[in-house]
Amino acid sequence: MNSEEKKRIGTRIKECRNNVNISQEALAEKLDMKRTNIANYEAGRVVPPGNVLLELANIFGVTTDYLLGRSDDPNGKVSLLDDDLRQIQRAKKKLKTQAERDRMDRMVEMIKLSFVDAFEEDDDDDDDDDDDL
Repeated sequence: MNSEEKKRIGTRIKECRNNVNISQEALAEKLDMKRTNIANYEAGRVVPPGNVLLELANIFGVTTDYLLGRSDDPNGKVSLLDDDLRQIQRAKKKLKTQAERDRMDRMVEMIKLSFVDAFEEDDDDDDDDDDDL
């Protein structure tokens, strides 16, 4: 897990804690741990172990996928796009050679660029329509 992912988890924990209006100290007491553990989770220095993630999800009324940043829906609805991305990630892990992995990386980059261009074109069209009004 990279530092960006750790920070995203920490941010989610802090946001959820603030949403239920509970202090780090009170949350630590509920989890039977020290406040510094909560501070470390929220700062992204430490990722909570699975059992703590489950308890946090229960306390906050969200899914573990939400806390982990795998879903943007706290109630657990995963979009079809998320499923597609997971399928691509699984396929990439099965690639045996570096050349295959490099080709996959290039294809993913082309897909990303294709979507960026498509959205930029849509935005430009919308702006032109506004000028006609």
